[in-house]
Amino acid sequence: MIYMISLSRFFILIIILFLFPKSKIISQNVSKIPKKVFNELKKSNRIFNDKEYESVSLECLIPKKIVKQKLLELYQDLGKYSKEKKVIQFTIQSKGEKQLLKSIITKENKYSVVSISDGENLSNEETIKNLLNTLKKILQRKFINDYIKEIEGDIKKIDRQQNRIIRKNPKKLQMNLGLFYKIYQRKESKKVGLKAALEVLFKELDDTKSVYNSIN
Repeated sequence: MIYMISLSRFFILIIILFLFPKSKIISQNVSKIPKKVFNELKKSNRIFNDKEYESVSLECLIPKKIVKQKLLELYQDLGKYSKEKKVIQFTIQSKGEKQLLKSIITKENKYSVVSISDGENLSNEETIKNLLNTLKKILQRKFINDYIKEIEGDIKKIDRQQNRIIRKNPKKLQMNLGLFYKIYQRKESKKVGLKAALEVLFKELDDTKSVYNSIN
């Protein structure tokens, strides 16, 4: 349906509303994304199709479906990947040699977890970390971009409200008529409030776009 909010935007909005006030998300650097959205990379043992390997993992509050989509897009851009049950296999050039990496995406305590292993006690740990940090930046851009869409949606709503009020205002008011005078003042007051809200949203939109552009 046209009026249904997308899955990604719904989750982004929920995270924004419950983890951080809007005014505190906006900053000139990406560190102002709520800290709970992304955890630091960490090493752990994970099960890859019944086999346990040491791996490096990225945890985030972005929905698992979106994380998987962005990971596959990243692998597609870098080369080719294949799937074996729940494991995504990807061959990458590391230290002048081709190395097969195994990836799994799980859901744990509300977090989507991407774990990558080379099956060799992390002899390619730095390569894996670079790959996960690249994915993290992609997801950060997704998070901020969805927030930008929310702001732009709010601006359009206020614009429509403002235009409605302007259209409905009587063109010629006899200021000595008490009823019309009150209607006029009430509508003018709403227009001022909406204008102030628009100014805040446009400032927030500019700041948020600066945050998006700072992710590189």
